[in-house]
Amino acid sequence: MPVSPVAIAPITQGFDFNFFHVITVSNATFNNLSDLYIPFSTYTVTFQLQSGAGTPAVQYSFNGNTVHGDMTLTLPSQNLVFQNRVISGIWFKAPSAAVVRVEAWSIR
Repeated sequence: MPVSPVAIAPITQGFDFNFFHVITVSNATFNNLSDLYIPFSTYTVTFQLQSGAGTPAVQYSFNGNTVHGDMTLTLPSQNLVFQNRVISGIWFKAPSAAVVRVEAWSIR
């Protein structure tokens, strides 16, 4: 027997363990403060490079000091997934303007 879909009201109480942000990166060096801060312990974080020129188009850091990786359009590094890793601060730098989509979530 098919199950009927159940509608619920918006969930407005409690902490939302989901994160979504689209950022335009236009700095050639890492900023003094992180570009993004995820306010909970992450289970999975995804980066998607949506635009940007050059190779690499964007470099990223999890401490604001060391390059931990890079992203280039049309290469597998255009879409990155980090699982089972707690990420809070994220810094980006790019030789020219680039757009990065960041999503994160946690299982609580």
